[in-house]
Amino acid sequence: MLWHIVVTFLYSEMFVVLLMILPFFSSQTWSKFFKFSIIQKISEKSSFYFRLFLVMLVCVLAEALRNIWVLRQAYNSIKDHPHEMRPETESLYLMRMFRAQRNFYITGFSLFVWFVLHRLVSLLSEHAKMQASEEASIKQAQSATAAAQRLLDQSKVTDSDTEDIYPDTMEALKDELAKLTKKFESEEKAHQKTKQDLETLKKQTLQTNTEYDRVTQECQKLQVSYKER
Repeated sequence: MLWHIVVTFLYSEMFVVLLMILPFFSSQTWSKFFKFSIIQKISEKSSFYFRLFLVMLVCVLAEALRNIWVLRQAYNSIKDHPHEMRPETESLYLMRMFRAQRNFYITGFSLFVWFVLHRLVSLLSEHAKMQASEEASIKQAQSATAAAQRLLDQSKVTDSDTEDIYPDTMEALKDELAKLTKKFESEEKAHQKTKQDLETLKKQTLQTNTEYDRVTQECQKLQVSYKER
């Protein structure tokens, strides 16, 4: 029953991760989803839930390792007494060893995908915040530029006269434009870095899923071969 729960948990993790890396949903969409009242209540204790499931998975992983060690010791003990060895006994121990190793791999993948999922949620949230801040900075810069342009259009004097008439206003606008330009450049760099992290995480997730499928197929082949024996 325990291993059925772990497998269900692993499939749920993989489904959520695949859903998050689909190109149909942007980080802003996920940000809006995370802002729902129910999700907000859960996210308030996200650190607690993360540690709770982490401890549970580590305990299950330790149990899987213990089962492998116990079965290996028992199998070696039987092999030391070949007169007590029976074909059905060896097949039984090999089958149990296969199941114990399968449970260990499943739990290990669940633990790894849990870290991937936690990191992916953090990156999506940071990326959404970066995009919102970037859009706000662009709008602010456009507003300041439009105000400066209107001021220049309304003035009928030369540039030197304009600076003489509105020295404080022009200096303030220039300083504001310089600050907004620097802020926009820094946020653009942060946005690109976050985007690269997301792409790297997507590639790692796809590689993990491919490796899991390969291990699952190998386990199925081993199980079929043991049954044939």
